[in-house]
Amino acid sequence: MSTATPESAPLTQTAIEQEYDAIHLAFENIKLKHRADLGTKDVEHITSMRRYSRIFEVIGRSLICVLPGPLALIGVPFLFLHRNIEAIEIGHNVLHGQYDSFESIPQFHSRKFRWKAPVDEISWRQEHNGVHHVHTNVYEKDPDLNHGFLRVNDQVPHTRLHYFQLPIYLFLFYPIMLYNFNAQNLGAVDKFRERNFPLGNKGYAVLDDNLRLSDADVKKRHRRAVWRIWAKEYVFFPLLSLVAGFGFFKVFLANLLADVLNNYWIALTIQATHFTEPLQPDDAVNNKGKWYVSQLDSSVNFKGNRWQSILWGHLNYQVEHHLFPDIPAHRYPDMALEVQAVCQQYNLPYKCNHSWRQAIGKFVGVMWRYSFKDTASQPTQTAFLNKGVSDVK
Repeated sequence: MSTATPESAPLTQTAIEQEYDAIHLAFENIKLKHRADLGTKDVEHITSMRRYSRIFEVIGRSLICVLPGPLALIGVPFLFLHRNIEAIEIGHNVLHGQYDSFESIPQFHSRKFRWKAPVDEISWRQEHNGVHHVHTNVYEKDPDLNHGFLRVNDQVPHTRLHYFQLPIYLFLFYPIMLYNFNAQNLGAVDKFRERNFPLGNKGYAVLDDNLRLSDADVKKRHRRAVWRIWAKEYVFFPLLSLVAGFGFFKVFLANLLADVLNNYWIALTIQATHFTEPLQPDDAVNNKGKWYVSQLDSSVNFKGNRWQSILWGHLNYQVEHHLFPDIPAHRYPDMALEVQAVCQQYNLPYKCNHSWRQAIGKFVGVMWRYSFKDTASQPTQTAFLNKGVSDVK
């Protein structure tokens, strides 16, 4: 697509609608092609991920338990790999329904799955799948634009707390990011902003009333999600080690380190793929072609090899994930080539950072920039859909 100029003949409304219909059809064809190809290799992928996860867990917990003193740290990377694979390559993707169609693996069906992370599955599906993935980067509709009180655009009212958002997030929130996700999904963060910000939730997405739970239910779900992790990591395995004669605190601290590393890794992976991109028009959801374009424009990838992509849960292919969230994520590297071909055909945005480091640097820069009140002198990005009437090349 190319933006119409004053000298060019204006497109009729019918022509514009036909162009967006063609874009919609092009992406739908990619999705239908891969959906028709679902089969053994997808089952093998997710079951092999669980197998690797268990192997890493056994190695990690054994080394942490039996090795003396600081040598126990050798087991932490293995335990981290277990926690990481379970959280994003398995858990996040399974809860998107990517494996719901496979009768042979009911343990990986989204509505039966129990996440090995401190997150309530029902609330996650409702808020993350049903809101964030529908209204991506839409002001006051996408909860993942904020993750608490974060300010990453100049439309969010500035408060004194925002001056300190960079160190607060990097050193206090990111080490417990998954726990923060759970509070957000359950609507607890809305109440914090309402109590502590002068304008309450102005500028932030809040949980829909039809999804809101009673205070008692929020506490119950939050405790249940958190304590199933704490009971395992900070009670059961340390006590087991103590009974076996290897000590309690060594295992407790090693498990804590693996937990913090996993939370940091996930936070830096997820937050590097949306914050740097422009806000989207809230009516894009009303047109399937425009919605696809808004997903392209609100997401950015970063490069990595196949094994790195597994450790990122394939969220380094954020563009493909937002176009096709219910297609098994291990297919995204191949789908990316097809998506790029469509983007080239219609001159649509397709964004990719050269590395994870570059992606992190950019979003940390955005966090720093919007820590300050006066950002009017700095350029802001315009959504692709708001740049003018477009036509196919």
